[in-house]
Amino acid sequence: MIIRPTIFDRFPEIIAAQSTRMGGVSPHPFGMNLSSHVGDESKNVERNRSLFFEAIGVPKGTKAVYQNQVHSPNVTMVSGDEGMVKENDALITAEPNVLLGVTVADCTPILLYESKARLIAAVHAGWRGTEQMIALTAVRKMLEAGADPKKIYAFIGASASKEKYEVGLEVATLFEEKHLVALQGGKFLLDVKGANFDQLRFAGIPNEQIEVSPLCTISDERLHSYRRDGKRSGRMLAVIVRTKRADERLPSF
Repeated sequence: MIIRPTIFDRFPEIIAAQSTRMGGVSPHPFGMNLSSHVGDESKNVERNRSLFFEAIGVPKGTKAVYQNQVHSPNVTMVSGDEGMVKENDALITAEPNVLLGVTVADCTPILLYESKARLIAAVHAGWRGTEQMIALTAVRKMLEAGADPKKIYAFIGASASKEKYEVGLEVATLFEEKHLVALQGGKFLLDVKGANFDQLRFAGIPNEQIEVSPLCTISDERLHSYRRDGKRSGRMLAVIVRTKRADERLPSF
């Protein structure tokens, strides 16, 4: 099972997807785990990544760039030769056949594309990164590289939903009231997807060019969730790559 955004369907050169918990060769409870930092064996992770990339049609020879995510506002332009970018939470490239990956288990992945400037971006936005405006910062970095915000298309992926993502007062005070629902005992429900949607809108991206996944990692057991499973949680990947050819699309759910 693969989460496939429809917002990029008008661009046959774009492959974009988010993996799930389902399938994979890792032992229970990891399943389709795509992170090497959760106690899973590296050979399982490599096989799972190969299965995922084959399933979504990533061309052979594509270079993959990942990042050591630290819940920061750091954004880096990459060429494809970096492999891993340290202490970073958003990647941008103008190079074809370079796959950008974001690892998540409750945090919000954001994928962006601007076809005229040929720029793609992959953003990791937990509540810390969201509070530090990582999505807005990434878009502004794209604009510096020649992008037009009115031509950017965006996908906000599966992550913790506003119905399930509980935070304390110290976190709630960092966000606007419209993104919060007060609970008893000084707890709140936080809408991280909504906060990132507003950042993308503030950056100039039209409403109709932003797709938001309705899937919640905490409530949907087809997805990995650290909040729900703790150390028994694997990680998903949200990826985007601009290819030199059109690829057949797979059905989404």
